[in-house]
Amino acid sequence: MENYKEENQLPDWMYSQEPYVPSKDKDAFITKSTKALLSVLSRLQFQEGKDGRISASPSLKLFYTILYIFLTACSHNYLFVLFMCAAVTVRLAFFQVSAIRQILSGTIGAVLLSVLILLPSVFSGNPKTLMNITFRVYVSVTLMGILSAGTSWNKLTGSLRAFHIPSLFVFTLDITLKYISVLGEVCSDMLTAVRLRSVGKNPKKAKALSGILGITFIKSEEMAEEMHAAMCCRGFTGEYQMEQKHQLNRADLFYIFLMLGCVAMFAYLNR
Repeated sequence: MENYKEENQLPDWMYSQEPYVPSKDKDAFITKSTKALLSVLSRLQFQEGKDGRISASPSLKLFYTILYIFLTACSHNYLFVLFMCAAVTVRLAFFQVSAIRQILSGTIGAVLLSVLILLPSVFSGNPKTLMNITFRVYVSVTLMGILSAGTSWNKLTGSLRAFHIPSLFVFTLDITLKYISVLGEVCSDMLTAVRLRSVGKNPKKAKALSGILGITFIKSEEMAEEMHAAMCCRGFTGEYQMEQKHQLNRADLFYIFLMLGCVAMFAYLNR
């Protein structure tokens, strides 16, 4: 029994402590890359429940958004631009706080860029040019943000068939948007794994990032082959078929009435 206890005793070197103090390293490169990917992914979420109860059809939303942007850009009357700014701001107030922040995050950047470019016009004696262009940019970018925040991307791409857009273009756009989100999540997971497994100082951060991009490329190729095989098995021919024709509801009629009123005001103020 005594020999058995002596044989199972741990040696002294296993009790000795070996403190390890890793050298300081800056991981701002990986942190910023992860934050940038997550910020992009937060805007590319394909949610089904983004449409409200009183909401027009996606094809009508896309049509009047492009129409409003076109009318705002072509208007020679400054009063019409101010009216569109007020109307867009009122429409923006009906969204939730998180959606308003997401929309205004893109609008503020575009407005600040336009102000920076047109700032010399103020010193040259043309301050109206700065205000005119800035308000037009605000209306256009905010309308696009409202369309994105109020309609899911799959419904928008599907509504393009109502305008007789070629199926190849719709298919390419739809798959590109979806796989940007999927591959972005893969890159984000790998960046998080690299950061958690990094011990000490890593002087070759660019090499680690290039490895992540290489793995993402291989993963995208595998996913493309799997998707092609699945489409062949399901008999997909590249044609988007509409299940049924959309019938106008009360929301569509309301937005059509607003659209006709906006066109009438544009014609009256720019005559």
